[in-house]
Amino acid sequence: MKPKILLLHGFLGSIKQMEPLEECLKDHFQVYSYDLPGHHGKSFPEEKFTFTTLQQHLYEYIKEFQLNGCFVFGYELGGYLALMLEVKRSGTFDGIFTWATDYDWSHQKVQTYKQLLSADKIEKHDTLFADKLNLLHFPSDWKEICKETLQLIEYTSKHTLSENDIDNILCKVCVAIGDQDEIVSIEESAAFYRQLPSGSLLVLPNTKHAIEELNLELLKSEIIRLTQSL
Repeated sequence: MKPKILLLHGFLGSIKQMEPLEECLKDHFQVYSYDLPGHHGKSFPEEKFTFTTLQQHLYEYIKEFQLNGCFVFGYELGGYLALMLEVKRSGTFDGIFTWATDYDWSHQKVQTYKQLLSADKIEKHDTLFADKLNLLHFPSDWKEICKETLQLIEYTSKHTLSENDIDNILCKVCVAIGDQDEIVSIEESAAFYRQLPSGSLLVLPNTKHAIEELNLELLKSEIIRLTQSL
């Protein structure tokens, strides 16, 4: 039987964002892809949009589809969410592969995301992207997703993973990044991986931040290599 892998999308994304990777992996894995609350037409949670809330909703999905002990691939926000859930519920994942996930939640980095994810700036300066977000998330309001995501980032900057939290992530974790990432630095990724009890660092050559620009065949080979080492 093929091993199970769960795909978690990034900021302002959805399972649509992960479809090319899902197609690439399906011959080797049972692939599951998860939409965060409020994304891709899903309703927002009644609770405050925090990582605690997102963990609860994700864990309900994992229980529903019997994914406890699966391998998880998380892009950006998805990678951080997987790590936080593993801290709270150790053993949820056999292995975690994060791509372009931010571990530096400094004031400067928060300001960077406020520029990148501002609905007003997107609507004013990138109308094609605004139209794409509208189609992707309808009937949800993509501007509300931007607002909630920025509040989540602000919250996260004050509630980051502690040294004790990281010490309790006992499964294998691959911290992966492109050597030309425009948002997340190799240095911060390396600093985080060194703190992990069972971490590794992967830097893909000639690769930027966006998952849409990834060499999926190369990524697939690295995911398979990590899962075979579990």
